[in-house]
Amino acid sequence: MTTVAADLLASLKQQGRLSSEALHNVQLWLEDPSLAEFTPEIQSLAERGEWGELEDAFYKHINIGTGGIRGAIGPGPNRINTRTIGEAAQALCQFIDARGAAAREGGVVVGHEARLGSSDFARVCSEVFAANGIRSFRFDGVRSTPEISFAVRYLHATAGVQITASHNPKSDNGFKFYWSYGGQVVPPLDGEFMELVTQVRDIHRLPLEAGGERWVTQLGPEVDEAYLEAVGSLSVDNSRSAKIVFGAIHGAGKTNVLPVLERAGFSVQPVPEQLEPDSSFPTAAGKLINPEYREVCERPIQMAERVGADLAFCSDPDADRAAVAARTTGNAQALELLRGDDVGAALTHFVLNKRKQLGLGSPSDLVLETYVTTSLVADIARRFGVECIDDLNVGFKWMAQIIQQREDAGRIGYFFATEESIGYLAGNFVRDKDASIAALLVAEMASALKDRGQTIWGYLDEIYAEYGCYRNVQHLVELPGKTGMQVMREVMLGLRRSPPETLGGKKVLNVIDRLAPEKSARAAYAIGSGDDMVTFVLSDDQRNRVTARPSGTEPKLKYYIQLFEPVPASTPVPSVRQPLSTRALDLAREIVDLSGNVIGTDLPAAEQSQVAAWRQEWLSGVRRIV
Repeated sequence: MTTVAADLLASLKQQGRLSSEALHNVQLWLEDPSLAEFTPEIQSLAERGEWGELEDAFYKHINIGTGGIRGAIGPGPNRINTRTIGEAAQALCQFIDARGAAAREGGVVVGHEARLGSSDFARVCSEVFAANGIRSFRFDGVRSTPEISFAVRYLHATAGVQITASHNPKSDNGFKFYWSYGGQVVPPLDGEFMELVTQVRDIHRLPLEAGGERWVTQLGPEVDEAYLEAVGSLSVDNSRSAKIVFGAIHGAGKTNVLPVLERAGFSVQPVPEQLEPDSSFPTAAGKLINPEYREVCERPIQMAERVGADLAFCSDPDADRAAVAARTTGNAQALELLRGDDVGAALTHFVLNKRKQLGLGSPSDLVLETYVTTSLVADIARRFGVECIDDLNVGFKWMAQIIQQREDAGRIGYFFATEESIGYLAGNFVRDKDASIAALLVAEMASALKDRGQTIWGYLDEIYAEYGCYRNVQHLVELPGKTGMQVMREVMLGLRRSPPETLGGKKVLNVIDRLAPEKSARAAYAIGSGDDMVTFVLSDDQRNRVTARPSGTEPKLKYYIQLFEPVPASTPVPSVRQPLSTRALDLAREIVDLSGNVIGTDLPAAEQSQVAAWRQEWLSGVRRIV
């Protein structure tokens, strides 16, 4: 340990501001010569008195969630840096080794988006793979996450790694990996991978300039061309009348969304100041680059209104998610942002209807959605006679698993998948959500509707008139840091221990807990499991329900409210939709208020000061309704 590191460690011990877990990990980092590059950053945090940041960065190892390893960039085992990226890459080598020589020979596709450090982190991965005798396939720059999934299958590679934090704040980055079928691994394999990560002590790297380059294959335009051609093949309608504006938010959308729309023949104008990849994200809404949020999509929407466009698309940094804003009526100048549930339902109806008209239906066709996505998707699919799996956990990895199982069984039909968080997938060549697929199909839907004087908003009302009206709302509570994690844990424990008897004036008929009882007890419960989800059912058909779950990728608790009301014949849809929307919003606020009250109700009086602090932290959490 250097003198500077020793002095810093002594000072941290004297301050007594860190937990024993965090202090232990800081000491390991300061004593390790290979981590000496992080000493100045640790020292700077201490000098600035950022004890909460130091505690959160060092008190535990970063988790694997629904999107892989993801988090804030910085020093520490609970941050994204060359060490944690290297650990993940080294663990993947061991994961591959366990599956034999053929797996080693397949190699790994390595890609990255535009975030801070992405190119360097991708280089670390290639150097680790090279040191372990595994070839990597590299693109010449930024690529979208779905193209990495595509490339794994196209190149018959064993795995793929994308350096990305998807829609997380711009201060984050991550390591997302795909297996040979193009999807992310699911239990028990994800648990095996994470166990390997935690066991990594030595990271083997062969610098590219010192011989590692011979283990790297640089990819030419062939993969890009094959990917764009495959997306274009999903076209179901020839109309190109919709005028489109596209915002890439300085991410990878320039490599997939824009060329797909242009090749298809659409009139599309990119937002010029957002088109080029840029790790500083200069036009971001603060730290936010998640297009689920209206302020993130503001520039594309404003430009669309200014040029008289029908649609505004906005993709997230790795271009797997796509937000859609559309005119409310054909003559309206203003565009309104659609929720992912609304786009998913409209696309399901449009695509299945077009395929029926074209005689393209197959008994093997399949629609997939997560349980927290609107049940309208399943209603539509089944009305068209198409099988629908509608109770999946959050994350496209579950959909990819089912699609692969169907392929293995020879049941390859038309696959369409959607989730409420603006993710959409069609076809069988990508095994993750894809903003370019969404953009193509939504643009065709908007064009076909425009040709008959309709908009997506009006189309939704037509669907509600036929199927009944759904209102889906998501209420988020953001709770960063170690304390935030503790508060989320207490809320989920409390909701299980003391579920509400009524919500929104309706009796709670049933409580569905996806987490096994042995995992939900106080002594055993830990935030981060993919099945950590509790639903309060408000009607026998489960169409009215409230679900709570911690995010797998961000420090947030998420509440999903779904209400349903039939639309009687000859009744104007707005007269049902508007009051239903009001009720859904009220219910979203009610469940969040109730959640604060269940914190720590089982703890003894001696711990009530801690309970009070947790409840205060809950009240200070950032709230947002989507």
